[in-house]
Amino acid sequence: MPQLELFHIPSPCKGICLNGTNGFCQGCFRSRDERFEWMQFSDEEKRYVIRLCKSRKHRWMKKQIDIKILQTPVEDDPTDDLFGDL
Repeated sequence: MPQLELFHIPSPCKGICLNGTNGFCQGCFRSRDERFEWMQFSDEEKRYVIRLCKSRKHRWMKKQIDIKILQTPVEDDPTDDLFGDL
């Protein structure tokens, strides 16, 4: 049985509306079809799309962190050669 909605479920649009390389909007992480069909979706479908968007954003953020870590140069520890033993 569908849950009774007390409030309208707003669009997750952030007003950026640019497709990323992964095919999802860079602002709200919806697919093209999800953006175009938003007004026809039931409230249950809208909640599902919002969960998908949150998951996509989480994966994207993790990927950005991983990229940043890989691009960070590894610095030698200056204390390794403190006494010239190495």
